[in-house]
This record gives sequence, structure tokens and C-alpha cells, in this order.
Amino acid sequence: MDVKRLFLIFYLLFSTSLLSAQTSISGLVKDSIGDPVAGASVTIVDKDGAGIVFEKTDQKGIFNCRYQNSSTELSIKITALGYQQSIVPLAGGPDEKYVITLKKVARQLQEVVIKSNSKILLSSDTLKYSVKAFTDKNDRVIADLIGRLPGIQVDEKGAISYNGKRIDNVYIDGDNLLSGKYRLATNNVPVGAVEQVQVIERDQPIKALNGYVVANNVSLNLKLTDSARTMTINTGYIGLGNKAYSAELNNLIFQQKLKGINNLKTNNIGENLETENADIGLSVNGNEINLRSPKPYISMQNETLPAVAEQYYLMNNDNAANINTLFKFKTDWSLRLNISTLQLKRKNRFNNLLNYFLPGADTISYDEAQNSTFKLNQWQVQAQIEKNSNSIYLRSVTRADLPKWDRIGNTAQNGQSFKQNQPSSYSSLSNETNLVKALGVNNILQYNSLLQYYKLNEALTILPGIQENVVNDSIGYLKLDQQVRTRNVFINQSVTYKTKFDQFILSGALGISYEWNTLNSGLYKTDSSQVTRPVGTQFNNDIAFNNLSFFGKVSAIYLFEKGSSLSIEASPTYSFIHYTGQKPPASGKNAWFLPKPIVEFRKKIGKYAESNFRFSRQTEFGQVNDIYPGTMLVNYRQFNLNDAPLPKTDISSMGLRYAYRKPLKMLFYNLGFNYDRTKQNFINAYTLDSGLTRSVAIDFKNRADRYALNANLSKYLFFLSVNVSASGNLSLQKGNSFYNGQISPYHSYIINLSGSVRRKVFSKATVSVTADAGKFINEQKISGGAVTKNSTDFEKIKAEWQHNLNEQLLYGVSYKFSWYKQSLQNPVANHFIDFNVIYTPAKWRSYFELNGINLINQGVYKQVFSNSNQLSVFQMPLRARMFLLKYAFTF
Repeated sequence: MDVKRLFLIFYLLFSTSLLSAQTSISGLVKDSIGDPVAGASVTIVDKDGAGIVFEKTDQKGIFNCRYQNSSTELSIKITALGYQQSIVPLAGGPDEKYVITLKKVARQLQEVVIKSNSKILLSSDTLKYSVKAFTDKNDRVIADLIGRLPGIQVDEKGAISYNGKRIDNVYIDGDNLLSGKYRLATNNVPVGAVEQVQVIERDQPIKALNGYVVANNVSLNLKLTDSARTMTINTGYIGLGNKAYSAELNNLIFQQKLKGINNLKTNNIGENLETENADIGLSVNGNEINLRSPKPYISMQNETLPAVAEQYYLMNNDNAANINTLFKFKTDWSLRLNISTLQLKRKNRFNNLLNYFLPGADTISYDEAQNSTFKLNQWQVQAQIEKNSNSIYLRSVTRADLPKWDRIGNTAQNGQSFKQNQPSSYSSLSNETNLVKALGVNNILQYNSLLQYYKLNEALTILPGIQENVVNDSIGYLKLDQQVRTRNVFINQSVTYKTKFDQFILSGALGISYEWNTLNSGLYKTDSSQVTRPVGTQFNNDIAFNNLSFFGKVSAIYLFEKGSSLSIEASPTYSFIHYTGQKPPASGKNAWFLPKPIVEFRKKIGKYAESNFRFSRQTEFGQVNDIYPGTMLVNYRQFNLNDAPLPKTDISSMGLRYAYRKPLKMLFYNLGFNYDRTKQNFINAYTLDSGLTRSVAIDFKNRADRYALNANLSKYLFFLSVNVSASGNLSLQKGNSFYNGQISPYHSYIINLSGSVRRKVFSKATVSVTADAGKFINEQKISGGAVTKNSTDFEKIKAEWQHNLNEQLLYGVSYKFSWYKQSLQNPVANHFIDFNVIYTPAKWRSYFELNGINLINQGVYKQVFSNSNQLSVFQMPLRARMFLLKYAFTF
């Protein structure tokens, strides 16, 4: 055997032994939202950190490494620009597959591309608005600024949207102090305490769920200045005017381990403190089950509100106190306390002429006038303990709600005068607990629990008695009294298991839900001899309602390249509903199997755009308030009862959305289309007579369709220094109405266009104009195929001028105009002019402000409302011209 052949045999033997001593590992590198990380450096290192093998991930984030077997402890080190370094021990066997998730970090390289004087910075999925770049001299709290930021909209209730999408939470330096009550932050945090307003476009605050959910929530974060983090901020003001007062004290603490917003407020100038304390956001906690909210059965029938700002008509005496404190501890633990009270008094006066145009019948009219006083005494206490780490998440919230209303008033209907008294008390105690625990590398276990008990007591007393022909054989009597008591217990428990591999996220859940609800009601009359007795058994209700459901949930999410995803979900539910009452129509036992599918596809288009498709089919069942058979007086001119099976509502929804945002160009726009089909096994049939309405829910296959198209645009025009925004909405709704024994199909069209322009005329003056126009069209078919049609046109304009005369003195003037034209009525116009002047003495930390409201002293608000078969002419007195001098201070 020659030397070459020996060398070849030796080489083959050596190569084989070498290959047999090698180990192969492969895996996937992705970020926290599931996007693959291409070009990441993958290094096999020994225990001293020395590199053995070097590779890079491909375009799909996949790597494959071969290395020599060794007894030395080895690890995988992953590094990539813009991500935290990750080191994972090699603990698996040969051919082990690894899925490694990298956390993004703020990359200085991204931000230095943008000039230092830029108004907007972009870092990953967080958009950062410079507060200093957008602030005006007369901005006092951060709410004054937020509504002017490009791409952000704020509605009349203070709810915030970004590029057409509702904001879920407002954080303060990354901490959730208020959940859905974020107006307490935006209305009280001084604008000078905030460095940046940050939009988190895919907010997923639960660390243990990173990589297991496709975040689709948008939140705001108020990044504070360094000085605000080191001191306690105390502010306040006191204001007095012509029969007007307003005052508040605020205590703000924004330390790293302790945050708090505490305040006292009082006013009678039309500032609605109930709105400021309302839940307008959504707490993202991984639990899709919400607390039950009671549905009041009775009212004094004055729900109509003017379509103008509350400061022009709200006759109030509002008092509020809030304590909101967050304590942060080591090891990711935190404790939050939210305590609030509202003491409100409201005076309401209105006149309303309501006309019903019924097929084949004469017009039925109600001429109503009411003068009433509402008082609210409300307490709310909430305590939350939370641990939020990468391996475990625990959140337990205990909440108590105790509102008590007392409503009294004088009412006249079609010439008949009477007094009303409607007290109601509500109490609710609940606990929500959510637990997420990581099981190894790619699995988690989640537990959700909700427990709630509430009771609601209502009463409506009317004297002298009304509707004699219905309740007292057409004989006059002294008093009518409707009593209603409801109790509710709600329990929901579920366990969810999630796992992920490659580009899939799979989830399965099992749960049980139980709801017990009772209704007791009765109608009583007091005759001329002061004897009180029940009106009759047909006006009584004594019902127990039970709903036991076993449910599951399965979902699969596939993560495509570049952030796109497909989600398919089904929530099969088996429900046992049993209710018993005093007569056969209120008894039943039913069982249903419901798949409840949801399909959602999200597609990232380039760097700046995203499209979204969503389809869902849900089924909702009625509650006690939908099946009670005994007649109930729900207000002074309406009786309700039910003569139908358990209401069942199937809702099929489809939505398409395209959103584009190019922050550095300050360009934002979105387009959306929604379609909803609602199928019900009942319809509310109304029987109207002069001064009386009877409503009966009856068995009927009822279907309604709704189509909606909307668009929003926001752009800052640099060459003109102008911020422009516009929006449009078009919707069509088709359904049926049932009045006086006849079913009438109807079509309802709504068209709405709005826009705003804001520009600095020169360095110290700014002008802004907002315009809104729309049209409501209602068409209804009547017997013989004829169609009745009515329409309402409206226009609104708001113009503001702000001028800083010097460093100490500035003023502003605003003009508001609204115009309504109903097709059967003369047009109605409303005009308002307001002003404010602010003077800040040199070197003072306080300032003086003079406000003037409704300078032209418009005394009456009038508006015309219409729909498919109604026409309402509504009038309400407005607040008189008001002047208020305020002294604001910091201490």
C-alpha cells in the first residue's frame, strides 16, 4: 500500500471521528413582539467568555452552529444592535433547538439621526413628542397640550385617541397610577413637569406575557422632567365671581418609589367633576372579563343633554376629593391605593315638545317641562397589589363602589302637574385576581379570577297619582310608588396554558362562570284616605335568574416576518340558563353551545403603515331586566313588561383598518370600514297614546345591519407652520321599529365632516379654527310601501385667538357657533363668546386669571332632534354671563 493511500485512509478515519465528536444546535432569535431579528451575532462561549464558534442569524432570525464536544460549560451569547445582550446556557442535548427573545433598548443611533431641535423623536414603537416644542404660554396642565399634538385627538369627555385608535392607559414615568381614570392625570399634572408625551403603539405591560400575545393596545406615557422627580408639587387656586366660585388644591408626588396625585376640588361654574373621575380608558391586565354594571330600571325621564359644552348649561355644586398613591418596592412589587368621593348637586330645567309620527295614525305629542334637583353622594375605594417580573405576574384588585342618588323635581306633561322623587342606592364589592407564571422557557400558565356582589335599590314616587285609567280605574288618587330591588352575584374562574415554538403561539383555556340575579318589584298607590295598597299582581315581579356556563378558549397565533401576524380564536361555551318567576312567561331552562370565533390578521406594510382585518361572532343572552313579565313603571309616561323568550342576540362584526404614520414628517392618517349584523329573537313593541307609552318585548326575528366608513388625517405643514387635521364619517343603519301594532323598516344615514387649523400668526399670537358639519337622514316605510323621510343638518364652528403681549400678560378670545336645521322646522343658531386674561407678576410663582363666559349672555339653548319616527324640540335655560377672577399659586 503506497503512502498516498495510507494517508487517505488515515484522513477519512480522522474526519469521521472528528465529525462524530461535533454537536449541532439551531434556533430562532426574535424580539418581544415576535419579529425575527436578522443579522444578530451568535457566539458559543465557554465559562470564561472565550468564543468558540461565531455565526449570524439569517433573514428569518434562524441560526445553526456546529462545535466540538467538550466537557467545558458552554453558553450561547446573542448580540444585536438595539437589543439587550442575552446569554443562554447550553443545557439541552444534541440537536437542541432554542428560541431566544431579545429585549429592545432605546438606541441612541436612531435618535441622533433626527435634529436636536425636532419636535418628535421615534424610537422603535414609541413616539416621543417634545413638550417644550409644543407648549404655549397659557398651557397650565398637560391636557391643554395633548389635544394639539399631531396625530392625537381628544373628545369632549377627555378621552384620547392616537391616529384614530383609543388610548387605553396614561402612565406617569412608566407607572400606571390611575388605570382608566386618566383624566385625573391629564387635568392635574402641570405642563412644566412633563418633558415628553410618549405614545406606546404596542403596549403590553405584563412582562411575563412578552412573546405570548400580539400587543394591539396604545397607551400614553408622561415622561417627567428631572426636577419633577425630586420634589413634591403643590398647586392650587381660588376663584370668585358673580354668584360663582371655584377652588382646588393639588398634591403631586413623582418619586421613583412613590407616586401620588391627591386633590380637593369644588366649583359651581359648570365644571363637571363626575366626568373627571369617570373611567374612560381600559386597564390592560390580561383578563377579558369585565365587572358587571347594573342597569337601572326607572328614571325621571330627563336624559336629553344639549350638544354644547357643559360650562354653558350645567347648574352645579360639585365637590370632589381624591387620594391616588402608588408604592413601589424591591423585587418588582407595588401597592396602589385609589380613594375618591364625589358630593354633587345639579339643578335641571327643560322644556321638550316630543312628536311621534306613526304609520296610519295621527301624530302623538308630549309637551313636557321639568324642574329638578339631583344629588349624588359617592365613595369609591380600590386597593391593588401587583408583582410584575419576567417570570411571574400577580395582580389582585379589591374594589368597593358606594354611590347614592337622590332626585326630586316638579314635572308637567300635557298640562298635568305632579312632583317626583327618585332615590337610589347602589353598593358593589369585587375582587379581580390575575396570575401569570412562566413554566420553563416557552410555556406559561395563567389564572384569572373575578368575584363580584352588588345590590341596587330604586324607587320612584309621584304625587298626586298619574295614569289613573291604568292603575286606579280612572279615579284620582294621592300617590304612586314604584319599588325595585335587584341583587347580583358574579363568579368567573379560568386557567390558561400558553406555549410557543418556532413562529407559533398556541393557547388553551378552561373556565366556569356563574351569575345569580334576583329582581323584586311592586307598584303601590295611596288613595284619598291615606291607605296604601298594591296596584295589582300584574305589576309585581319576583324573579330568580341563574346562568351557569362552562367555557373554553383555544387560539393559535402565527407570526410572519416583519411583524405581521394571523390569529385564530374560538371560545366554545355551554350555558345553562334557568329563571323562575310568579307566572309561566317568566320561567324557562335553556342550554346552548356557542363557538364564538374570532379571526384577526395584522400586516405591517413597509416601515410606516399597518393594515388590520378582524372578524368576530359573539352571542349575548338577556338578563333579568329583559325577561320580567310584571308591568313596571319605568318613568312617568311609560310602562314596560316582557312577553318573549329569553332574549338572544347574535352579533357578527367585520372590520378593516389601514393606518399610516410618518412621525418625522408629522403625517398621520387612517382609514376604516366596519360592518355589524345583529340578529335578535325579540323586538320592543311600543303602544303610544296621549301621555302614555307601553313597551312590550315580544317574540320576533329581528335583524339590524350597520355599515360605517371613517377616515382621519393629521399633518403639520412646516412651510406654513400650520397644524391641520380632518376627519370624516359615513354610516348606514337598517332595522325595524314597532309602534302601535305595525312593524316599519327604517334606514338611517349619518354623514359627518370635521377639520381644524392652528397657526402661529407671529411669534406671540396663535389662531385656531375648528369646524364640524353633518347631516342625519331617516327614512321609514309605512303601510302601502310609502316612505316618510326627515333630515337634520348641523354646523359647528369654534375659533380661538391667543396673544402673549409680553412675558407677564397674555389674553385669549374664543367664539363658538352651532346651527341646526330640521327639515320640518326653522333653523336654530347658538352663539357664545368667552375670554381669559392671565397676568403673572415678575419673579412670582403665582398668577392672576380673569375669565368671562357667555359674554353675549345667550339665555336659552334650543335644539331639534329627529329620527325615523320622532321629532323633539328641546329647550333649556343657560347659565347667565359669568366673570371669575382666579388666583393660582404654587407652594
